[in-house]
Parts: sequence; C-alpha cells; structure tokens
Amino acid sequence: MPRRPPPSRRRAPRQERAQATCDAILTATARVLLRDGYEAASTNRIAQEAGVSVGSLYQYFPSKEGLVTALMEQHRARSLADFEAGLVTLSGQPLPVAMRALIRQVLAVKRENPRLNQVLHELMPRMRQWGLSDVYSQRLHRLVRAFLAPRFEDLRPRNLDMAVFILVNAVEALCHTALTDRPDYVEDDTFVDEIAALAVGYLRPEPALARPRRATRERATRM
Repeated sequence: MPRRPPPSRRRAPRQERAQATCDAILTATARVLLRDGYEAASTNRIAQEAGVSVGSLYQYFPSKEGLVTALMEQHRARSLADFEAGLVTLSGQPLPVAMRALIRQVLAVKRENPRLNQVLHELMPRMRQWGLSDVYSQRLHRLVRAFLAPRFEDLRPRNLDMAVFILVNAVEALCHTALTDRPDYVEDDTFVDEIAALAVGYLRPEPALARPRRATRERATRM
C-alpha cells in the first residue's frame, strides 16, 4: 500500500498567541535545518531552538516531516502570492516586458534567503517519497497558463500545457542553478535579459532570425 502523506499540522492555531507560537516553531525549524541539516534535525532540537516545550510543538505539528512540510508550504505560499500579484499587474504588458519583470521577481524571491531556498529544494525528493503532491508547483503552472492563454494565437507552440511545463521548469532550473553555482548572476540584470530572451524566443521566435541563415545557405549552394 502507498505510504500516507504526513500531515503538515495537527491542528490550526486560532488565537494570536497560538499563531505566534507556530510561527516561532517554523522559524526555528528553518534555523535548525540550515545549521544542522535534515538528518540531524529533531523535534527536540527545534522545540529548544523555538523556546517552547516539545509538548507545545506536538500540539500543532505531528512530526519532523510535518514541520518541514509546513515550512515549505509557508515559504512557497508567500512566493506564489507575490508571483500571482505580479502576473495581474503585467497582464497587459508586451510579452518581453512581462517576461523580464516576472523573471526579475523570481530571482528577487530566491535572493531573500538563498540558503533556505537551497535546503528546501534539496528536500523536494523526500516530499515525493512521503507521497506529497507539489500543490504549489501545480498552482504555478495554472497561473502561467492563464497568463499565456490570451496570447495563444501569437505563440509558436501549439500545445499550451506542454509549453508551460517547458517554460516554468527551464526558468526555475536556470534561476536555481545560478543561485547555487553563479550567485553573481542573480544580481546581474543581463542574466535577467538573457533568460527572458530565451523564454520569449521559445514562445514567439522572430521569423527574421531564420531568414539570413537560409539566405546564407542558398549563397553557399551557388558557390
């Protein structure tokens, strides 16, 4: 039988004091993960870091897996809310302008806490092993699809779902790799322009780019 996904929370906080306790526990979870790593992290260490008893922790979170899941949900929900707000304001902008602004926003989110981004990214395979679906990735794909749908007639790809899959994963991979391997690129507007050119070139390549190459081949054939 497939393993049941661990719940991220045992019960939701209803009062401000309880919410503050949950926030402190999740902040402590992030600190322990960054300092000690996932394997060494434990509910005891996290409770100590948060300044609460283990019993208080278990009132809201059922396990270490639940803590990590809740932390990832919190982190990605904030990022997605900012991204969705950006899509709304850019819906009427030309595609190259909108693409540059959105990529700049993605990089800005990753710059806020690059080490935490890296740790959570590395934990994604564990979440899949726990049987958790990436609801925020699914939501991101739906948002990008809704953004591109009104422009569909002007796009080269005829399968919009496939185009969204390729675009989202390509941009995410480039931004994440830059964060880990070339952090100087994350601060460079030229990097934003290059990713935007890649994305726009995939979605809506300029026909003029292909004509000189054909003309060159034709001249080479005559020679």
